[in-house]
Amino acid sequence: MVDKMEGVIGGVVNSADYSVPIETVYVSNLEERVKIEELKAALHAVFDHYGTILDIIAKISLKRKGQAFIVFDQQRSVLDAVEQMDGFEMYGKAMRVLIAKTPSDETVKRKAPGEFDEHKKRRTISKAQKEAALAKELQAKGPDSTATTATRARPVKTGAAAIPDEYVRPNKVLFLQNIPADVDADTLTAIFERFEGFKEVRLVKIRNVAFAEFEDEQFAITAKENTAGMAIGEEGKSMKVTYQRQ
Repeated sequence: MVDKMEGVIGGVVNSADYSVPIETVYVSNLEERVKIEELKAALHAVFDHYGTILDIIAKISLKRKGQAFIVFDQQRSVLDAVEQMDGFEMYGKAMRVLIAKTPSDETVKRKAPGEFDEHKKRRTISKAQKEAALAKELQAKGPDSTATTATRARPVKTGAAAIPDEYVRPNKVLFLQNIPADVDADTLTAIFERFEGFKEVRLVKIRNVAFAEFEDEQFAITAKENTAGMAIGEEGKSMKVTYQRQ
């Protein structure tokens, strides 16, 4: 499922980059201990004053806590909300309210449906670039930067092995894990050859893993975003798709 929060981060906006207005506000520094549904209700009650709210997006994951996106039906509502609500206290904390950097899915689907696929593609590329930058930063800091309380007692990995799979820098080869015994190279080829730039699949049967190679990393990024978590085999096992470690 596409993460609707990706690519919609508060900051400096260049509206000339988009054919539709940005009708979303990005709210941060929210109280993280409040339940999501309660938080959404509170945000709706506060921001409803500025116009019709189409969607409120908030997540419970650690990386997304304390922030939300509020999608209005017109840009005027966004401008008013940012001007008047930045610094407003909710649950004892001053909210940070900014214009989102990009239009929301809802806005693009409503006002430029023909551009929605391109909008998703740009977001996918932006997400991959952020992951690549984070991976590079983690590699520069060394293995301690990825350690947690639960993992410090384990033997320390070094180099690329210390980087979690989700932060491996994008490249043209995808690493496929959790391959069921009843899935062969032909089956995997049929899955990945649908994507532009596909070259080959190499299956390592004894380890239940495989590699899918593409002409360049942009083709691989598209394939990864569309196959990660795909159910394969007779039992419908979820396939893990990451990038090959360099």
